[in-house]
Formats: sequence, C-alpha cells, structure tokens
Amino acid sequence: MNQTTESTAIFAPLWKRKWLILLVALLVGAGTYFYYKRQPSLYQVATQLYLGAGSEEAGLLNGGGSKALQANSSNATALINSVVVEAVHKKLHAEHNAAAGKGKVRAKAAEKSQFITITAEARKPRAAALLANDTAQGYITRQRLNYTREIEKAVSIARRQLRRVEETRSSPKGKGSTSSSSTSVVLQAAGLSTKVNQLEAELSIKGVQQVSPAKAASAVLLSPKPRQNAIFGFLLGLILASVAAFGLSRLDRRLRSLADVETAFQTQILTALPAVKRPITERDGRPGPARSLVEPLRRLHTTLQMGGSFDPDRAASPRSILFVSADPGDGKSTLIANLARVQRDAGERVAVIEADFRRPAQSRLLNVTAPHGLADVLEGKVSAQEGIHTVEPVTRAPGTSVHGGGAEVATMVESRSTGTLSVLLSGGPVDNPPALLARPAMSELLSSVAYDFDYVLIDAPPPLEVSDVMPLLNIVDGIVIVARIGHTREISAQRLRELLMRASNTRVLGTVASSASRPDIERYGFASASSRRWRN
Repeated sequence: MNQTTESTAIFAPLWKRKWLILLVALLVGAGTYFYYKRQPSLYQVATQLYLGAGSEEAGLLNGGGSKALQANSSNATALINSVVVEAVHKKLHAEHNAAAGKGKVRAKAAEKSQFITITAEARKPRAAALLANDTAQGYITRQRLNYTREIEKAVSIARRQLRRVEETRSSPKGKGSTSSSSTSVVLQAAGLSTKVNQLEAELSIKGVQQVSPAKAASAVLLSPKPRQNAIFGFLLGLILASVAAFGLSRLDRRLRSLADVETAFQTQILTALPAVKRPITERDGRPGPARSLVEPLRRLHTTLQMGGSFDPDRAASPRSILFVSADPGDGKSTLIANLARVQRDAGERVAVIEADFRRPAQSRLLNVTAPHGLADVLEGKVSAQEGIHTVEPVTRAPGTSVHGGGAEVATMVESRSTGTLSVLLSGGPVDNPPALLARPAMSELLSSVAYDFDYVLIDAPPPLEVSDVMPLLNIVDGIVIVARIGHTREISAQRLRELLMRASNTRVLGTVASSASRPDIERYGFASASSRRWRN
C-alpha cells in the first residue's frame, strides 16, 4: 500500500475520479429531492397557556399561593401530555377529523415558569392549529371544571355550617345562655356568611388563559423540504463518494507516481512517458510516436547509448536488450515499437525480436506481416535472414506497395534517416514456448543479430505471468523494466524485482514509466513541458 502523504498523492485519486464522484453526488441529490417531493407535508403551530390565574385559584383554595404555583406548573405539562391529549384525540376521531386526529401534540414548560407552550404537528395547517387550540381549551375546561367543583363544594359546606349555627342560636336552650356565648355564635355566623359570599365571588375568576391562539396562517412547514434535502443529499453524496474513492485508492496497490515506481523496483527511472490517448500516430505520411513521447524516447535512446558507462567492466553499450513488465498491459510492446522508430530516425540499425508467442502485437504496431517468424527460425525451417523483415517509412503515395522477402511492405520514397528498422515476428503460437526459447539456437540467433545490428530489442511476455522469458534472462546484454502508472501493481513490481535478482545475472538497466502525469514528471526532474514545442 502506498504510504505517501503528499497532498498531490492524496488528492490525485479524487481528481482522477472527479466526474464519477460528481455523478454520484448528483444522483444522491436528485434521488433525495424526488423522494422527499413525494412525502406528505408536515406543519407545526404553537400556542401558550398562562398559568398565573390558575395558580391564584389554587392558592385561594389551598391557602398557599407560591406553593400552589410551583405544584401547578410542574404538573400541568404532565397532565396535558397524558390525559388532555388523549381526550382531544378521541374527540377529533369522533368528529371524523382524521387530519387533526393523527397529529402529534406536545406541551413543554420551563422550570418555575407561568407559561406552557403547546406545539402541534399535522399534515395540514388548519389541522395543526385545531389540534393545538383544542388541547389548550381542553386543559382550560378541565381546570375550570375542577375549580368550580371545589368552590361549589366549599360553598355547600359553609352553608351547612351556617345553618347549624343559626339553628343553635334560635333553639330554646339558647335563650338561657350567657351573653358571651351569644356573641360567639353571632360572630361565627357572620364569618360563615362572609366566607360563602367570598367563595361565590371567586367563581368569576377566569383561571388558566390561552395566550396567542394557534392560527393556520402561522403554521411552519417542517417537512418535506425537497430543495434543502437535495442540497444536503448532494453534499453527503459528495463526501461519501470522495471518502470511498480515497479509501479505494488506499486499498489499491497500483503504483501511482514515479517515486512509487522507483521505490518498488529499486532501480533508476530511465525516462518517463506522459499519458497520451494514442501512443502511435501518423505524421508526414508515416506512423510514429506521439509528439509528446518523442523527447522522452530520445532520452531513453541516449541513456541506452551511455549504458556502458554504468558498468566499468563493460566498454560498450548494451546491444541486445530484453524488455519485461510486471503485469500484462503495461505498454511494453508499444514502447519497443516507438523506441525502435526513434532509434532508426537517429541513424541506428535496429532489430525487434518478438519473443511473445501468446499475445503477439508487433505486426500491428509496426504495420508489417511476414509468412515466417521466430518459431520457424528456432526450429530450423528458415534462416534468420529469411525471417527478419525490414520496416521502412510509410508514405501516402498510392501504388508504392511491393512484395519482397515474403512480406508486404511499403517502398520508401525518400527516407529522412540513414538508420534501418527490421523485425522478426513471433510466427504464431507454439506448443511449448519456454522450451523453444531455451534452445541453443536462440542464443546463437541473438549473437548473430547483435553482430549485424546496433540494437536488438526483445519483446517478451511478463515473467510473472508465464515462464517463457526465463531462458532469455541470462543471454541478453541488459534488461529494461516497463511500468505503467496507475496500472502496474506494487506486489507484482516487488515480485518481478525479486525474480530478476535471483534468476538473472544480467544487469537491469533501469525502468521506463509510462502514463505519468506532467506535474509528476516535472516534479521528478524531467522537463516535459518543453517537449510540446518540438516539431519532428
């Protein structure tokens, strides 16, 4: 797993998948919008109850105003949320008001407060207002009935006491009583009469009052809010998609930068090729590497020319070079075809030997066909001179096609270089490729071709996939590893490095990294920006 902490390496996976992340966010936002658009509406209204007068009633009845206030405010919310709400729901259901009957209502009051806030929620504004007002009036009515009942009970008791006192004063035995006893009875009767009058007067006290009744026009839409929900869904989708992309990139063990390539293979990077859509394009009537690849390929050619300076024991640059890759699809065959063209244009005599019998590609990349190939040469059916065919620059001039050496090629009108490019194709599938390549004829063929050409570029399948390349590891002058940024796996790179260290005595010249980003190329030290100004 890549352990880099550079900001570019961290945000590179997000930028690479930016359109996918944006698409996921848009889909989540759109889905959220249409989901909540179809949900039923929910409105909320509120009203308040003032408990001051009701506490005054309780104080008159119980003789303790402040104590009654505290008890009334603490019990009122519990009474409303249980008994009153249930009664209101039964009443609304009996009236067949389903919109209000299915609503929710909740009473809440601050500690030691004289106000209770009743909040109602329903599908329609009028239903929510009706539910809130009915709950408030239900509590007011209940408290009023209880208060009136208590007052009437107290009045009844006081009147009975007053009648007994009056009966005692008018009885025969009372005529012989003392003056002090008579005065006490009179005072007691007067007190009871005053209490009755006071209690009857208290019936006019309003008690609990509703403040600011709920109105449908003041209802607040709680849900749905499709636009707000869609924005939230978009942001949530953006975050989740980014996290998923970053997580996948951290779990993805593919090499993501030139530094990762150098660390994984533990070799120097010979050149870095920028990412292009078409590595091979046609210019001036002949196929060749894309413009942005020309300078990096020239750098690679120059580095191979100086290959002898890497090892003091070798006086010349490597002539037979084996190109290998860790995974299929790393661009090895395309690199060989483009490098061969660049070396030919530089005046070199270049031969490409295709040792890949399983997925041959040089016939397509070099635009050449041949009846014989490497398999026929190694089996002794044809000579090396008969199997090797020259690839000449292709022009658009009609009628220039000729047949020669058993292969259909194009005649060069006027070459701009003095170099040559020849190819020995694989010759088709064989039964046992490793055994065929392990024959002494292969080593003799390489020696012969290396004597006639300046460079011999060998295209072989990945050694981790098949063992075809194993016989070639110790009969070439140098090995070049090809890696592709964003494709080559780190574990494959490590296994290839270990394989080459154990099974080959041939020096690894370095690594060629393709599909690199321009900022990464420039950050690594290769000035790729100037290559866009060259005209070839």
